Amino acid sequence: MINVLTHSWLGPLQRTKLPIGIAGLFSVIVLLVHITVPYSQGLFVLVDVVTQYDPSDYQHIIINLTYLPRLAVALICGFALAVAGCVMQFVLRNPIASPTTLGVASGAELGMILSILLLPASIEVSGFIPAFIGGCFATALVFVLSAKRGFSPVHMVLAGMVVSLFFGSVNTMLLLLNEEHLTSLFVWGAGSLNQNGWESVQILIPLTVIPTLLLLVIERPLSALQLGDDVASSIGVSVKVLKVLSLALAIFVTAAVVSEVGLIGFIGIVAPAIARMLGARKLNQQIMISGVVGSSMLLIADLIIQPFSGAGGEMLPTGAMTALLGAPFLLWLLNKKLLQSDMKARESVVSTYYHRTLKQVAIPISVLFVCLVVLAVFVGKDQTGWTIVESVSILQLRIPRVVVAALAGVGLAIAGTIIQRVSTNPMASPEVLGISSGAALALVIGAYFGITADRFQQMLLGTLGASSVTFFIWWMGRKHNFAATHMLLTGIALSAGLDAFLRIALSSGQDNMRALLTWLSGSTYLVSMTDVYLLGAGISIFIIAIALIHKWLDIISLGEVAANSLGVDSARVRMLLLLLVASITTLATIVIGPLSFVGLLAPHMARSLHQYGAKQQLITASLLGAMLMMTADWLGRTIWFPWQFPAGLLASLIGGAYFLYLMRK
Repeated sequence: MINVLTHSWLGPLQRTKLPIGIAGLFSVIVLLVHITVPYSQGLFVLVDVVTQYDPSDYQHIIINLTYLPRLAVALICGFALAVAGCVMQFVLRNPIASPTTLGVASGAELGMILSILLLPASIEVSGFIPAFIGGCFATALVFVLSAKRGFSPVHMVLAGMVVSLFFGSVNTMLLLLNEEHLTSLFVWGAGSLNQNGWESVQILIPLTVIPTLLLLVIERPLSALQLGDDVASSIGVSVKVLKVLSLALAIFVTAAVVSEVGLIGFIGIVAPAIARMLGARKLNQQIMISGVVGSSMLLIADLIIQPFSGAGGEMLPTGAMTALLGAPFLLWLLNKKLLQSDMKARESVVSTYYHRTLKQVAIPISVLFVCLVVLAVFVGKDQTGWTIVESVSILQLRIPRVVVAALAGVGLAIAGTIIQRVSTNPMASPEVLGISSGAALALVIGAYFGITADRFQQMLLGTLGASSVTFFIWWMGRKHNFAATHMLLTGIALSAGLDAFLRIALSSGQDNMRALLTWLSGSTYLVSMTDVYLLGAGISIFIIAIALIHKWLDIISLGEVAANSLGVDSARVRMLLLLLVASITTLATIVIGPLSFVGLLAPHMARSLHQYGAKQQLITASLLGAMLMMTADWLGRTIWFPWQFPAGLLASLIGGAYFLYLMRK
């Protein structure tokens, strides 16, 4: 039967491999189920529960209300996310489109959180509705941002990345406002499949099956999109209506999954890619095979982590584990011919140049910087309202955090400027490429094992983490001649995998892990003069180093051939500059945490002020980065007084909003 089915669906090579693959996959699932069934009784007790359920047997009750519903939810959610990713990739002709890369999942999460916080308890609304609205809003925003670039695959993913980062910052801010629910929200955000009954299964089945059937019904006109929009329109297909309808159905099933179990990443990318590798060419083939592959992937991932989880499975959220599995697959996918046409290096071209000297720009910015320092140090709020501080004791607490915020802004701006010029990609930054996440992950692991007792150990761990990520990006980039978009997408995959590790650590429930949340948001709460001396000395050293080699940045921006013809070993220079970025990023991350848009935004702002040379851009970006961080720190401690918000988080919100505006221009 299998051979007859595969003969009509798949090619000769896949027809021989598929039955073996199905048999092997089924054997793995059966073995894992046999191992993970509660009470170590294997498949026999499972069969007994299904065929001869005894409501008086507590073992039967637990298996029936926790284990079996969890398996069913894994199968349904994996199928739904795979189908959503398959449709998005097919309609947008984008092999790396998915609910996560296009911002749908983060938008759905934002909708869920807002509904929990804003809707009165007396109003009972299904979590699916706000999740669907949030997912639609995120998708619409991605389309608006990428419209001027003709909805090119890479630009849509970049727009989705920025939207995800921005919405992620908003989500984190809202989580900080509800610390009593912190652990449960983080577990939910990481994709928890824990079940206490069959309610989620009953909800998810119609929300998944009906959209899938509708997609299969419109499969034939959808397939016409492969011929191109013009040809499809000429044969009577309403292209715009069809695209909107199919994407709405994909968002629909994504919202259903997010509302029930939280964020589960990479299933939507990996499963459709595997389906195409198995030879699926028609859309109905891709939808069904992707769904089966997605169900199997999520089920296997969940079965693998169950023995290592806590009694309720709280320790290892399944969604975070799928990101750990999916990130390496995306890195591998980036090296395949499937994406080579989109991986060509693209220079950062300024369409119109205006001559403006550094003095014309730096002097007014410096004056504004001084005014901002005075405002941040002396103006604030207390119980009586706005006040000008004269107390020495308050100034002793306030000055270190203002100075640290400024220095951190300088460091991140320098790192962002360097990495954008090295990669010739204006979308690159330490945050986007995963360098900040690498440093943060190393520190979180150190805190988990209790080995980060002092700043020296933190510096060593942070530098190790950031340097490891930097080396990997350099190694991957060297294989593809440092193609700008390839390096960027490599960073996105690394960031996703590292973020999964962070979520797992934060979901562990340990007090020291929970205490790291504020630091991960970019906090200046607990800084002291020791931090000022550490950050000041480090940034000064880096500024001196940059002053000595800033000409390399101008030369390396000319491209590989031009740089080598001028006597510069471009490979070694790139490696040295990337190590410098890793060091600066580590230093800033240790003091204020990894979450910030400064490294991405400050270089753009400097270019918008017509500072194109490396020296001019570095100086201008440093001043702007310092001002942005000081502004975020001041707003964080005054606007919501007596509550305070981390400077890095507010910098992400301010910078993210401005960057969304820049992408639209």
